[in-house]
Amino acid sequence: MSKKGALVIGLVVLVLVGVAFAGNSLNLSTNALQGKNIGFVQLTLGTTYHAAMSDRFVELAKEYGANFNQVVSANRSAAEQLALAEDLIAKGVDILILNPVGDEIVPSVAALCAQKNVPLFCVDNTSPGEGYVYVGIDNFAIARAIGRFVADFMGGKAKMVYVRSTATDTGCPALRFGGIMGGISDQGEIKGYDIIDERYAVVDVGESEGMLQMEELLAANPQIDVVIAHHDAQALGALTAIRNAGRKDVKLIVGFDGELRMLEEIKEAKNGKNGPALATGLNSPTMIAEITLQVINDKLQGIAVRDCYYIPVIGISYDNVDEYMSYGF
Repeated sequence: MSKKGALVIGLVVLVLVGVAFAGNSLNLSTNALQGKNIGFVQLTLGTTYHAAMSDRFVELAKEYGANFNQVVSANRSAAEQLALAEDLIAKGVDILILNPVGDEIVPSVAALCAQKNVPLFCVDNTSPGEGYVYVGIDNFAIARAIGRFVADFMGGKAKMVYVRSTATDTGCPALRFGGIMGGISDQGEIKGYDIIDERYAVVDVGESEGMLQMEELLAANPQIDVVIAHHDAQALGALTAIRNAGRKDVKLIVGFDGELRMLEEIKEAKNGKNGPALATGLNSPTMIAEITLQVINDKLQGIAVRDCYYIPVIGISYDNVDEYMSYGF
């Protein structure tokens, strides 16, 4: 891979390719969801990502003629999410979708659903496991593509800071961080890449939080080469803080998700010609919603479904951003 080239793109198992990439209404010719009650325990609506996912679920449920009841975590706690799941099941949902606060809540909800004979679908913030169907992304693989780009771009060493998720988020953060560091090591020696500082998001993983985290990191560190952000929203907030501070030392900011504004900033930065270069990994919330309802529809028709469905592993940098602008949200 050439110096400062495009991120590695690797494809993992992808079903329903037409559904995921068309971004259109789903095929309703065999609709088993008409009149069904779907419950959704959403992690948050405090980010563009999660709001886009929820909006797409609502749109598709209307198309299917399903009743969609969404509840949202207020404090990102496992106990709260379990109580929300119990309440939805008590109200008689036919299907439960969970975007978990972390891996630790999933077994409890899966056991509850098994006891009540309610199929469970987990999305986004966890990974495949027992007792549910997972629809989402391979966090490690996407982050690994990002890490390869970091190493390729920086060429052997960097002082890095980490704009982390919330401390209560125990699902994907470890996979994303591990993937980035693994991707860096794929390109050579990792010893030159030092995490010199980090900050947890206090409330949520939105843009304002990322800006506050980055302001603290800038104040504490006179030299920063690379900013690793858990989400694009935080990366965008970090970019604002860097611009406000007039800092010229930051060479690269990497996020995760594929927000439209992040893609626009990637294009505008021109790989570092206009301020820090930016890169991200595709994590489409609308694809996840589309695949989830299609798989639920299949299951209700008696069609065999697997326990795991991933969207593609795609890293996005200046060299390929134009190909993926339509997937921004």
